Amino acid sequence: MKKTKRSKLDIYNTMLNAIDSYGGVGRITHISYASNTPLDRTRKYLDVLIKAGLLEAQNSGEGVNYVMTPRAYDFLRAYALDNSLVLQNEVGCGEGLR
Repeated sequence: MKKTKRSKLDIYNTMLNAIDSYGGVGRITHISYASNTPLDRTRKYLDVLIKAGLLEAQNSGEGVNYVMTPRAYDFLRAYALDNSLVLQNEVGCGEGLR
């Protein structure tokens, strides 16, 4: 069975959900593991999220913590809403969701 390639938005969503599950603060290894992406690619994606204002990198004694900003929560809500609308259109405006 062939897997479909995830879009970058899907990966960003997965990463932000992973950080959210850790209370809005995550370490790169946790984020990489939860999003099923290699560390080198995770670093690149985290840089994009920081530049977009969705994350802040905070240095701690143990390394870097990635902290979600209010904009990250806005992204998660918008992504969830968009996916629910797509699902409704595919199913036929809510039919079959009962």
